[in-house]
Amino acid sequence: MRHGLWIWLPLLLWACSSQRPSLTLFPGRALVGEEVEARLSGMQGSGARVWVGEAEAQVTLAEPSRVRFRVPEVPGGPKPVRVVAGGREARGELGVLGRVDPSRVLLRLPLGQTPRLPEGFTLLRRDDLAGCGFALAELGYTGKELGKALEELEALDPSYKADPESLWSLGGISGREAVGAHQAHRRGWTGEGVRVAVLDTGVDPVIPQLPGYDFVEDDPTPQDAFPGGHGTGVAGLVKEVAPGAGIVPVRVCDEAGVCRASRVVQGVCWVVENRQEPTVLNLSLGGDTPVEALTLALQAALSQGIPVAVAAGNQGNQGSPAHYPAALDLPGLVAVGALEATPSSPGWQPAPYSTQGAYVDLAAPGTDLDCVLPGGGTGSCTGTSFATPLVAGAMALWLHSDPTLAPAQVQQKLVHYAKPLPYPPQAVGAGMLDLSQAP
Repeated sequence: MRHGLWIWLPLLLWACSSQRPSLTLFPGRALVGEEVEARLSGMQGSGARVWVGEAEAQVTLAEPSRVRFRVPEVPGGPKPVRVVAGGREARGELGVLGRVDPSRVLLRLPLGQTPRLPEGFTLLRRDDLAGCGFALAELGYTGKELGKALEELEALDPSYKADPESLWSLGGISGREAVGAHQAHRRGWTGEGVRVAVLDTGVDPVIPQLPGYDFVEDDPTPQDAFPGGHGTGVAGLVKEVAPGAGIVPVRVCDEAGVCRASRVVQGVCWVVENRQEPTVLNLSLGGDTPVEALTLALQAALSQGIPVAVAAGNQGNQGSPAHYPAALDLPGLVAVGALEATPSSPGWQPAPYSTQGAYVDLAAPGTDLDCVLPGGGTGSCTGTSFATPLVAGAMALWLHSDPTLAPAQVQQKLVHYAKPLPYPPQAVGAGMLDLSQAP
């Protein structure tokens, strides 16, 4: 009996002293797509899998004492992290940075102090907030990921506290953030050198723009006379996704929102004739009656390498009649349905107003989007009209990454990288526009 106890005693002692797995995350806060290192204790990291919230993360390095992973597409806020390997599990918490300015940092420091800044940081503004008992500095930075920038600043001085520049709103949704465009921007794709022709009610000068044309008043000043703006909101959403793209305003719809087919045909042909750089067409318009002349005009645009993003229509509550030109079967023409946010997984569902049909290629957020108003204010925009420019902006990013892509190839890229949704294809096409992985 004593002999048996002698054999088991070391094992019992090992079990009692065995360290419970734990981890330390660096950085402790990070944007979606940024890399985080989990430093492990009490377990081996080889072959590890990692979850952030409910989403599995891409593991980029797995070694005995550490695991690196990229933050998956999850909402902002504190998220539990689980690292699982060899039958053991370590847990921690990561601050996922959601809707923030990726080029700015806030630094809290003692009153009267001027911050010491590492290379890559620039002091933009500093205020002594005597009523609160601290100073606040606004910093610009380049050359590093946001999570690591926050850690680097706080390591300089125990009195320093760094925060992201969170972008709050009156309750609207950021289309740019929802489709992962900020991640494409960090990879260097902004739509630079690409033009997006917005055929709409005109575009207010508050949106930077290239020379365009007004086919309603037959002059070169395509102002947005629609009450509350329409083309202005559309152009602003294009710029959110593709900030480097040039907007070409083409007014084909009047102040009552009537878009005569003759003007739309003229507008498309004008864009084809005046094309100078890689170009995208945005048509946030349509109706129930097809026009052969417009089909021919769009074929001409596509044959000249101009992909087309078209609104699927807002008649989902009226039986989803076919909406033209979205319903045209033309390679390189992408019909866009609208999504709305939900509080539960998968986070997005087809908007009830979004027209459904076998021709819907892709879906994008279209309900309660933050958008620009004429004069520079911010409003809320809803409709497939406003889901469409998110796709047009995505087309500009793909053409920036590879200007040789034909319209049908641009369409294939968008469809291939779309995020699948558990809804019928006639409602969402291939799924939700997703720029988090590519270009």
